[in-house]
Amino acid sequence: MKKIIASLIVFGIFLGGCFFSYRYYYGGTAYYTEITTSGTHSTSIASDGVVQDIYQYKQTAYNESGEKKVVEMNENRSKPLREGAYLKLLVNPRKGVISWEEVSQDDVPKPALEQLDHQ
Repeated sequence: MKKIIASLIVFGIFLGGCFFSYRYYYGGTAYYTEITTSGTHSTSIASDGVVQDIYQYKQTAYNESGEKKVVEMNENRSKPLREGAYLKLLVNPRKGVISWEEVSQDDVPKPALEQLDHQ
């Protein structure tokens, strides 16, 4: 019985460590922004000779409380992001923007939307 309890404790500590590591590297805070420019365009050539279009954006984003943060995003796309689009960004304190998704204006929290409208 003691071995089972000890095994459960060790397993619990392992799962807690895995959860903490995942949140540390892949977790973040949701911020909202509106695309107002077409970004800065550049191209690069990959090692296999494929030409890649890169669009760089420096955006002001706001969290659900309306707190401001300036974020930088690099997008490998064939065309720029749609101007006027609202984005929900997942911002990691160590890595910056790690993911984004386009949302409707109704999905943006009111404090963040008010700040975006005053830009």
